[in-house]
Amino acid sequence: MGGYGWTRLLPLVGAVAVLSLLHIPGFRPTALDWVVALAAALCVLAGARFPLTVLLVQCALVFAASLVAGAAREVQDLGGGVAQILASVALGEVALRRPGPPVWIGAAALTVAASAHAFPLYSIAANVLIIVLDVGLPVLLGTFIRTQRELARQAELRAVEAERRRGWEVGAARTAERTAVARELHDVVAHHVAAIVLRAGVARHVVPNGDPDLLDALDDVHSIGGQALTDLRKLVAVLRNPAEGTDPALLAAADLSTTLDEVLTRTRQAGVEVRAHIDPVVVDDLDTVHRHAVWRVVQEGLTNVLKHAGPGAETEVTVRRDEQGGLLVEVIDDGGLGATMPPVLSGASPGSGHGLIVMRERVELLDGTLRAGPCATGWALRATLPDAMARVAG
Repeated sequence: MGGYGWTRLLPLVGAVAVLSLLHIPGFRPTALDWVVALAAALCVLAGARFPLTVLLVQCALVFAASLVAGAAREVQDLGGGVAQILASVALGEVALRRPGPPVWIGAAALTVAASAHAFPLYSIAANVLIIVLDVGLPVLLGTFIRTQRELARQAELRAVEAERRRGWEVGAARTAERTAVARELHDVVAHHVAAIVLRAGVARHVVPNGDPDLLDALDDVHSIGGQALTDLRKLVAVLRNPAEGTDPALLAAADLSTTLDEVLTRTRQAGVEVRAHIDPVVVDDLDTVHRHAVWRVVQEGLTNVLKHAGPGAETEVTVRRDEQGGLLVEVIDDGGLGATMPPVLSGASPGSGHGLIVMRERVELLDGTLRAGPCATGWALRATLPDAMARVAG
């Protein structure tokens, strides 16, 4: 009852086998038996596309063979028997593929054909049993298979719909979360940053002839706050509508060196002596995700130096390949005492604070490691990204 394929040839092979082997000794299949059996078997080839037509043709062959055999007083009707079996198969295919009126039409036609074939040979009870087996069982089997297929199809549709619904729910939850974060950034953070920028600008104009260092500091606060406010507005736009916004965190290959220089310059302006050892070849070859990670690690590391070591500290920033060919990012300070800094971390331990937590999560997402802890008189931060250089080489 399946589609087209080599299995459609099995009825033809079976018809030849029946006519060649399964007959009463002393009685050979006649030419009519061969014609009827082979014709019924060949009809099976079109059963998937025209099941009712095939069934009616096979019923006609059964009925015709029965009339001819009865007129000739033949003891056996092998051709009609093969055609009757194949007609039962065709009826099951009708029940599978064409539910409704075609099933009843096919069942009536097969009942007539089977009665004509079996009536002269068996009793009424036997004829009724034959009709039930030839007609009832194929209809039940075809209907059962069709029902199971429909149930499976409905279950698959429900699974797809449930998955789609879960996707919608996740998308809605993320949208709501982004909207809440954007609202907090806009209402709280952006408001305070705007106030800082405004007051720094006012202070700069109030004391136009003040201490040069104070004026430079106010200008720096005003500039940094203005850039932070611009980035916050871009981030709020992205959170509210990711499809229309632009990601302020994405850096092009040529932008990372410039961005790192700006971070180093601002740190130096705050009074920290920074010695940078940044390999430009390595920096320019990083992909977008690793460029972003390098930027944030250096920025957070220098921010921690400003917060904990303070002005006057000496700091080394290193971005290069490590011994294994991966990416190494180091920020090491002397604690503000001017002591000699070691080249590697010693006694590294997990840091505290949200900045280090965010950095560690960012680095671990790239299969890297982050260590932060005291070294000599200062503090050392070291991030390794083993896959960064491998991706560049590939």
